[in-house]
Amino acid sequence: MTSPQDKVLAVVVTYHPDAGLAQRLRALRAEVGAVLVVDNASPDFAAIEAAAREADCQVIGNRTNLGVAAALNQGADAALAGRFAWLALFDQDSLISQGAIAALLGLYDRHPAREAIAVLAMSHRDRATGADYHRRGDILEETGGWRSVRTTITSGSLVRREALESLGAFDDRLFIDGVDHDFCLRCRGAGRLVIEARGQVLEHSLGAIARRRVLGRGVPLSNHSAARRYYITRNSLELSVRHFGRDPLWSVRELAHLATSNAAVALLEADRRAKVGAMLQGAWHFATRRFGPRLPESRPMGSGEAA
Repeated sequence: MTSPQDKVLAVVVTYHPDAGLAQRLRALRAEVGAVLVVDNASPDFAAIEAAAREADCQVIGNRTNLGVAAALNQGADAALAGRFAWLALFDQDSLISQGAIAALLGLYDRHPAREAIAVLAMSHRDRATGADYHRRGDILEETGGWRSVRTTITSGSLVRREALESLGAFDDRLFIDGVDHDFCLRCRGAGRLVIEARGQVLEHSLGAIARRRVLGRGVPLSNHSAARRYYITRNSLELSVRHFGRDPLWSVRELAHLATSNAAVALLEADRRAKVGAMLQGAWHFATRRFGPRLPESRPMGSGEAA
């Protein structure tokens, strides 16, 4: 007998994951019909492949780092070719709880506007701070069981097959950072919904969050690498302009967040010179319309850095 979860293909994008990958893959494999691990040229690919095979997962090993978006698109291609109804997206450090996928699909069945849903996601909580990921104004509608949001992050999201077929997949020119927000905004621009389940929470890490006290106030610092600051700057500028007509409020808030976070990096984080240089280069490449990897065969995430 098949279950609704059997119609879900999960894709996990890896780059030099930690030793807990095998455990996380086993937990995920028990919740879905199939799991595809797409590795972006990790130096320890043999160990990743062994962990995936042991957990009964399929594996694709890219010879170079193609970026997060291209790897997700490999998963989307597999989902469409396999006639799966949903594509579930997970980061390499995400540990799913038992029954989470079934709960999301149950929410889909109960939702009053389910045919309009393009992305169905878990809620997200930062491991370091315990805070959720919503900025003010992100939530468009909320009930006891779900919230309609402007955008949601990749990990813990289920994308409907219909959305992939009608809207296309992920923009691989972005490479990394903003890939999820771009897709959500495209979905909402086409009249689809992005829904988060309030009862399913996934812990996630955005960089190595720390707080510094400045004039009596706590200032959050992501401590991303210089390479990640490049992609964050370039892609935030791009998406703010690209989606201004669809959601001007999101675009203005994204620009404001970029300005304040980059200022905090320039003033308070370590390795400031390299990071400021990367941010300036990102802005320049946005202005000159240069996308894709920062450098040929770039490996922007660094060892084990989560997207």
